[in-house]
Amino acid sequence: MSDAHYRPARGDGERGLAPGGEERLHPRVRMALATWPQIDPAVEAIVNQVHDADKLFGAEMRESLAHVNLTMEEFKVLIELRTGSRTHGSLSRDLEVSTGAMTNRLDKLEREGLVSRARDPNDRRGVLLSLTEAGSERLDAYIDRGAHRERQLLEGLTQTDKRRLNDLLAKLLDSLRAEQAG
Repeated sequence: MSDAHYRPARGDGERGLAPGGEERLHPRVRMALATWPQIDPAVEAIVNQVHDADKLFGAEMRESLAHVNLTMEEFKVLIELRTGSRTHGSLSRDLEVSTGAMTNRLDKLEREGLVSRARDPNDRRGVLLSLTEAGSERLDAYIDRGAHRERQLLEGLTQTDKRRLNDLLAKLLDSLRAEQAG
């Protein structure tokens, strides 16, 4: 049967949801299912729950970063520099930000003593950016706090649950990447 003619069965179990699963769906998802019967409730539930979990984890991450006086964008720069010195251009490309935005970010991090700039010995015109000891300490402080908070957030899952969830998420990502590459 083609997707254009897909009509999900009405029982939750036959719809890919655990018994009583439809009641746990977000109201906007229930509205969408009632309005567009071609929507697969199991797929819609997965998409929305992954999105909601990402939003919640992101909010927790931003809170932990704020505790050590970093933004998400600054964290990304520091974590990139953790592996070694980089050029301005390579950071901009890898983090997918304009060179102007990167300059502003680097200026702030340099003023705070978290990164340093030095001449590139292989390019007279180039500058290499490095993580300072203070930058490394700030990054470590966030990692300590963030890792602790992530463990707290997942305390409701057993080790078996975590392994199963990791396996399913890896399978989902493999499928999404294959679809995107295909």
